[in-house]
Amino acid sequence: MSRFNWQLIDTRLIAVAISLFISLLIFLVERAPNDDAYAYIRTAEIALADGVGAAVQHYAWASYSLLIALVSQLGFDLITAAYLINSFFFAVLVYAFLSIVKLIDDSRLVGILAALSILLYPQLNEFRFDIIRDIGYWALSLLALWQFLLFYNYYKYSNLIVFGLTLLLAASFRPEAIIYLIVTPFVLLLDYSLGADKRRAYFARAMGLAVGIIVFAVIVLAIIGISIPALLRDFLSVYEPFINSTFNPNEADSSALSSAIFGEYASSYSGPYVSLFLFTGLLAILVVKLFSGIGGPFFWLLVYGGYKRMLKVKRNLYLPILFFLITNVVIVFTFILITRYVSSRYAMLFCLMLVLLVPLVIANIIKELEKSSLKNTGMRVVILFFGYCAFDSFISFGQSKAFIFDSVDWITAEATSSAGLLTNNHAVAYYSGKVEDYDQVFRLITEAEIRNSRQDDLIAIEMHYEMSELVESTAVKPLLELQAAFPSLSDQQLAIYKRVSP
Repeated sequence: MSRFNWQLIDTRLIAVAISLFISLLIFLVERAPNDDAYAYIRTAEIALADGVGAAVQHYAWASYSLLIALVSQLGFDLITAAYLINSFFFAVLVYAFLSIVKLIDDSRLVGILAALSILLYPQLNEFRFDIIRDIGYWALSLLALWQFLLFYNYYKYSNLIVFGLTLLLAASFRPEAIIYLIVTPFVLLLDYSLGADKRRAYFARAMGLAVGIIVFAVIVLAIIGISIPALLRDFLSVYEPFINSTFNPNEADSSALSSAIFGEYASSYSGPYVSLFLFTGLLAILVVKLFSGIGGPFFWLLVYGGYKRMLKVKRNLYLPILFFLITNVVIVFTFILITRYVSSRYAMLFCLMLVLLVPLVIANIIKELEKSSLKNTGMRVVILFFGYCAFDSFISFGQSKAFIFDSVDWITAEATSSAGLLTNNHAVAYYSGKVEDYDQVFRLITEAEIRNSRQDDLIAIEMHYEMSELVESTAVKPLLELQAAFPSLSDQQLAIYKRVSP
């Protein structure tokens, strides 16, 4: 009986299977979803109860929530449906990532190293626990990039069509995907292996396809009763206060900001440069976020690879990737300039494209080690490197959040059916079933909210500095009676109070 030849199986399919298995294992870990999750879940509830129109009114870019609602109709609860969707998109991301690496170097060694790199990428695996629309956006964007790379090298229009449609789907998760659809075709003008006429013809067709896809999407949405201009207005309205404070600050705000940064005396001299100070400071934050998004091990590996000139990629492959990289940096910096903050997930697409080069560097290191007397030691270091990545990916060093579920159990068992609940924790609001608008929970509970609560209502507070100060204040302390604390009275991460009459 002949032995099965594993080399006949596409490495990408094995990696996809492993990704799905990792997602299954993570799903079995009891962990409260991220705070953003509850907005998507609440919107999905509204879609199931009141229809698509009501869901869009509640949350303008509702595609992810609508998908959650759709999958839940197969018999899953909404959170399980969200994790199933994310598991699928992680699998798509892995497949697209390995497909791009395969175009760069189709050797089996690089393929295996690429699979290890993406499956054990610590910063990416942190998001396996989260319910966020970004995962679908990353996966579809990488898939679109792969298709564009195929078009840029072979000029098959089927690849260009898939590129456009995939980015349209990505835009249903995050609207900035449309920017890639419009910007990326410009790289066709730089393919000097073709004559100028052919370059312009391919560019015109790619741009025509992009415009046609956008117009088609607008018409389809209008037919089903969804207005793109209204969606954009709702989307931009969230950022309007940030935009006004950034590009049109009033004199009082500018003076206060200048004094806060430079001090009252120095602000009279340095105040005119506060905008420059903010610009360079925000640029520094962007650099730090990009570094943290790539992660120390991969970052220094790429630095080493660049120093040793191991990052050799054909022009027709690196140019589209470079366009994606630059576009992402501009998008992320614009966001940080407007909002003054940025999450590492906004830079993840940039980081994923840089991590494409990691397996190439490791493969070159292995080839060099095979020629040296340090072969065995070097291979142990490579194994240790991926072992560290695996440990960093799947072993949590943070404080256990089991106290949240313990507090929910307490509320469920002890609270009367008529007692209301006021809380600053999304998970407590959702799992207790006592807060209808659980997605509208805020980090800070105010004195007015406590005063407006009814007698015998429960107030579950995740304790941090501001909340500790509030409950101990002379105005609020007489209104509260401590009922329970989790994980313990000596370590009050979450305290449950009853509203009493002073």
